[in-house]
Amino acid sequence: MWAGEVERAGERLYAVFARHPMPSDMAACEHCVDPADVDRFRRTPLRALNPEQLGGYLGNSGTWGDGSELPHLVPRLLTAYAGGEMTDWWWPATVTRRIGEQWAVWTPAERDAVEGFLRAWWRWTLTSWPSTCPAEEVLDAVAALELSVDPYLADFAELPGEAPIRHLAEIVRWSAPNERSGRELARWLASDVPAELLWTAAVAGAGTPLGDELVEAADLVDLLRSTR
Repeated sequence: MWAGEVERAGERLYAVFARHPMPSDMAACEHCVDPADVDRFRRTPLRALNPEQLGGYLGNSGTWGDGSELPHLVPRLLTAYAGGEMTDWWWPATVTRRIGEQWAVWTPAERDAVEGFLRAWWRWTLTSWPSTCPAEEVLDAVAALELSVDPYLADFAELPGEAPIRHLAEIVRWSAPNERSGRELARWLASDVPAELLWTAAVAGAGTPLGDELVEAADLVDLLRSTR
């Protein structure tokens, strides 16, 4: 279900941002980037840009491009991350942080298309185990765009199946919310909701390896709640 939503949201990105062409002259520091790579990148059809090309572009912020190329590239960048093509490169927040620098001047349709894609990607992530991208990294991408993560956190209680609770346990075990996804995640983790979700699932899975993992996560949430 949600995989189809991501695909449709991705196609909407391509349609909405189609009015932005690749700049005919993409500036880059010749000491940092091979001019031949820049030219090949510029001439490659958008959907055909591969992870190495995208990663090279992202890794040369400030020395490759002046930002005018970003709207053209946004559909390919976001769909590549959601599709698991960029696991060996930068975190998805690298892309949304750049988007945030231009967010205020984008049209409502463009902002809506990006937000719609992030929502679909998040729900697909939460309902898949394992997922193509860790849930925390998707949440970090949302926070990097300075969008509220509260509607995303609500999905932990609303989406069915075992996958959402497993993602929640993983976030509890590995996240550093004050440094990454911001105060909203830290506040939510210290609320009653995640503890109730984890303990309910832990009791239901008692005596299984998953149940033990959920107990560990629930204990960590209880500890977090007691220190706030």
